[in-house]
Amino acid sequence: MDKPLNRTYERVMAAIASLNLALVLFDLTYIPLRDFWLLGKVRIPLIQRVIYLPQPLPITHLYDPIKGIQPHRVTQQYINTVNQLRHTITTEGVDAPATQALLTQLQQQSKTMVDTNPFALADKTGILEQIKNRMRQRVFGSRDASSKEAFERFWSSEYINERDWRSNLNWFEKHITPLIATNYWRAYGEDGDFLNRFSVLDLPFNLLFFVEFLGRTFWLSRQYPGYRWRDAMLWRWYDALLFFPFWWLAPTWAWLRVIPVMIRLDQAGLICLDTLERQLSQGLVGAIATDISEVVVLQVLTQLQKAIRRGQFSHWLPRASGLQVNSVNRRVDDIDELGELAALVVQVILQRVVPQLRPEVEALVAYSVDQVLRQAPPYRRLLESPTLGALPLQWRQSLAKEMSDRLFLLLEQASKNQDNPPREGALLVSQLAQKFGQTLSAELQEEQVGKVIQDLLVVWLEELKINFVRQTHLEGIETVLEETRTLQERLAQNRLKP
Repeated sequence: MDKPLNRTYERVMAAIASLNLALVLFDLTYIPLRDFWLLGKVRIPLIQRVIYLPQPLPITHLYDPIKGIQPHRVTQQYINTVNQLRHTITTEGVDAPATQALLTQLQQQSKTMVDTNPFALADKTGILEQIKNRMRQRVFGSRDASSKEAFERFWSSEYINERDWRSNLNWFEKHITPLIATNYWRAYGEDGDFLNRFSVLDLPFNLLFFVEFLGRTFWLSRQYPGYRWRDAMLWRWYDALLFFPFWWLAPTWAWLRVIPVMIRLDQAGLICLDTLERQLSQGLVGAIATDISEVVVLQVLTQLQKAIRRGQFSHWLPRASGLQVNSVNRRVDDIDELGELAALVVQVILQRVVPQLRPEVEALVAYSVDQVLRQAPPYRRLLESPTLGALPLQWRQSLAKEMSDRLFLLLEQASKNQDNPPREGALLVSQLAQKFGQTLSAELQEEQVGKVIQDLLVVWLEELKINFVRQTHLEGIETVLEETRTLQERLAQNRLKP
C-alpha cells in the first residue's frame, strides 16, 4: 500500500477504534449516570444548582435492555396509581368512591415502599431518604416527623382538598415522581452477576480488530524478513486490547482500550503524543533511577568497606619489590599497579614539585650552611669584623646557590637519562627515589599504620555513602533527567545542521 492509502487506512481504523472506546466508556458509566440519561439534569455541587439538558433520544429505553434493567414493579405501580388518581379526580371528582379507593391504595403502597425499601437493589437507598425528607417537609414542615404519617396524611381526601388537589399533585409529580422513576430492577445472569448484554455490541468490533490484527501482523512479518509472525504480534501487543473480551472476563478493565486507541490516533497523525511519551519515559526513568543508583553505589562502597575490614587493605599496598619491576613486555596480571603508582608519585615529586620550590630550597640551604659555618671560630671572627663582615654573607649565598644548582642539575639529568646509563650523580638521585618508594611502601605495610589507614578509609567510605544519599535526594533525579534531555536536544539540533 502506498503512503496516502496507508494514512487513510490508519485514520479509518483509528476512527472505528475511537467509536468502540466511546461505546465502552458509555457502558462503564451508564449505571452511575443513568439518572442523568433518564432525567436530563445535572447538579452542580459548588453552587447547588440543577441544570436541565434535553435528551435528543430516549437513551434509557434503548440501553436499559442491554444492562438487563426493567422498571421495578413496586415503584412503577406506585407511579401508575398516582397517574390513575389524577385521571379519576379529573373525571369523577375528589369525593368519588373510586378516588377514595385510590387514596387508600396509595397510603398502603407508601407504607410498603417505606418498609420494604425497593430502592436497595439499585443501590438507591439515598433516593428513598430524599423522598421521605421531602414528604416530611411538605406535610409537617419538619424532617423530624414520621415519614409514614406524612405519606398517610398527604394521600388523604382532607389534605388533597386543603390546598387544591391540582397544586398538590403537581408538586408530587415534579419533586417526588422523578425520584421514584430512577429506581429499577435488574435481572441476574446464570453466573450470579447482573445481566449484561454488552457483548452484543462489542463482539462485532472484537471480530473486526482480531481479523485486522492477524492481517496487519502478517503483513509486517512479510515486510521485515527478520521478524517472524509471532515477533510481529509481540510488536503490536497493544492491539490485542481491542479484541480482548473484557465483557466476559473483566468488564471493569475495558477502559484499557484507551492505550491502543491513543497509539492509533498518533500513528494516523490525528494527535501528537511526542511530549506525553517523553514525559512518561522520563517519569518512569525518574521513578527507578534514584533507587538503582543508590543500590549500586552503596553496594560497591559497602563491599569495599567489608574488604577493608577483612584486612585486604595490606594486600593492596605496593610491595617494595614491586617498584623494581620495569619490564616492557610483562603481562597485565604481573603489574603491581599501586607500586607503579607510588613510583610515579615519587617521580612527580622530584621532577615537578621540587623544582618549583627552588627559592625555598636555596634559602634553606643557605641557612643550613650558615649554621654549620658558625661552629668554626675563624668564621665567627669574620662576622665580628666591621670591614670583613660582609664576606661571610656573600660566601654563604654563593655556596648555597652552587649547592642548589648542583642538586637540581642532578634531578634534571636523572629525568632526562631514564633510558640511558645514568651518570654517577643522576644514579644517586635515582637510587634515592627508588629507596624513597621502597621505604614508603614498607612503612605503609606496618600493622599499626595500616590499621589507622584502614579505620580512616572505613569512616571516609561511610561518610561518602551518607553524603551520596543525601545529595541524591536533595537534587533529585529530575535534575539529571533535565540535563540529559537538554543534551539530547542539542545533539539533535547539531545533526540537523548542514
